[in-house]
Amino acid sequence: MEKLTGIIPTLNGEKYLEKAIIQLQKVCDEIIVIDSGSIDKTVEIAKKLNCKTFYNKYENYGKQCTIAAEKAENDWILINDQDEILTEDLINEIKNVKTNGFEYDVYIIKRNNYFLGKHIKHGGWGDEGETKLFNRLKARHTFENHATIKTKGKTGTFKHKANHYPYDNIKQFLDKVYNYADIASDEQIKKGKKFKLSKLFFNPFIRFIKKFFIQMGILDGFHGFILAVLSYYSVFLKYLRLWEKENSKN
Repeated sequence: MEKLTGIIPTLNGEKYLEKAIIQLQKVCDEIIVIDSGSIDKTVEIAKKLNCKTFYNKYENYGKQCTIAAEKAENDWILINDQDEILTEDLINEIKNVKTNGFEYDVYIIKRNNYFLGKHIKHGGWGDEGETKLFNRLKARHTFENHATIKTKGKTGTFKHKANHYPYDNIKQFLDKVYNYADIASDEQIKKGKKFKLSKLFFNPFIRFIKKFFIQMGILDGFHGFILAVLSYYSVFLKYLRLWEKENSKN
């Protein structure tokens, strides 16, 4: 049977972390928590549940995952967010793959996403999935603020989903959006991208239309409308931060 290391990048994630770790322990042979400076009980919870716990200053999501993967005892890695809880059906599916051998080099796990207590089924959230399980010898994260994994191997998708609780309130959403916009603007600068007023005006509108109408966020009611507006704001903020950083240099 293949052995599996679970990795959880954390920052002030005490609310869901204990349950996330307990579920992960049902399928993983080792769990690594890589924390970026929590001031709540996150690290205490991780240590109490016998996770290997490390600190690394946060630069972006991909780098956190890569650093943690380098510390793993096993080549098969399962990335689990601090607010992501594996369902029993998904756990059994992963166990079955471990027992019979991994057919693919990387696996996508889809998620049931919840926002302000509501299960969101549209707007890009309903059938959303990320590459979560992979062989570190054949795949790796890019050093960017999302879950992109580079691989030349085969990709499979698990049938069952995890439950994901990324935002419990608007403030939490806005705090994360600002952080992501800041990192995204830095990535734009590294790629040599320049601020364009047209993108500040039009790209946020395009994102809203995509989320609310094309991806049918309208079917999630007022929650769908809120998410579309916040998505508009996140794109607007990214280009605004890019403009601000270019201006500060001048």
